[in-house]
Amino acid sequence: MDQMNYQPQAPAPPAAPPPASQPVYAKGCLSAAWEDIKTTPGYVGKLVVLGLIMCVPILNFVVAGYLLHWAREVPFGGRTPMPPKYVTGKNFEYGFYAFVIGLVVGIVVSVAGMILGFIPLLGALVSLALSLAGAVAASLMQMRMIMGYTIGDGFAVKDLWAVAQRNWGQLLLVTLVPGVVVGFIVAVVSMVVLLFAMLLAMGAAMPMAVSASAASDPSFGEVMGLLGVIAGPTLFAALIVYVLACFAEALASTLTMRGLGHWVARYAPEWTTLVAPVPPTYPTTPAGPQNPGVPQ
Repeated sequence: MDQMNYQPQAPAPPAAPPPASQPVYAKGCLSAAWEDIKTTPGYVGKLVVLGLIMCVPILNFVVAGYLLHWAREVPFGGRTPMPPKYVTGKNFEYGFYAFVIGLVVGIVVSVAGMILGFIPLLGALVSLALSLAGAVAASLMQMRMIMGYTIGDGFAVKDLWAVAQRNWGQLLLVTLVPGVVVGFIVAVVSMVVLLFAMLLAMGAAMPMAVSASAASDPSFGEVMGLLGVIAGPTLFAALIVYVLACFAEALASTLTMRGLGHWVARYAPEWTTLVAPVPPTYPTTPAGPQNPGVPQ
């Protein structure tokens, strides 16, 4: 009787597969970038050259293009040293595109900061958070731009947002830490240099000021001489600070861009398909750069 009333049970649904875990890398993106820099023969001299180019307005666009092109090889498996050529047409062109992206992001962040800056108590914090978010967004947009070799690829906001969520920690580390650390060091050194220059100028100007004050009617030459004594060391110190800031920016940008290359290789490998590879017109070797899709 029990056998006649037996009803077969439906099979249990298959268990859902466990979520895919991200692979564990031996080094972070920033550490890998620093290793790439150090393996370049004469890397200190190359960073110095980049810093000198950074000092020249307009021409310094080539620094961003140079670093973006070097970072672009990483998602394709390239691990070549820093290229020997700095000032090229392609470096200037894509460095200009990077400047445009940074300018657009800067305008949006500035407008939003002005609007939200009126919030009591939180206005300053919101503006700071927007500035940091803008720095992260601009760097990632520039990296996507160089991967696709069109400025429009840098403004694919939906894809950028989806990709950024794959590993926020490494992305923030690569895009913010080099600039913040180097900027803090430069700020401290700059304050010391400017303070020393002002003290030196005041010490040199004090006897002239006393002499001029003793005279009932100081001459025009005495006044200009006093201003020259004060302005000379101050302007020289300001020039030192500017050059130091350019060298620091070159170092921070090198770490950030190369680190972003490693980040894209790990968390956005599909960006390598944004542009079709260009057939090589020269013999390639295993040690040669793996950077397909470079426009001719």
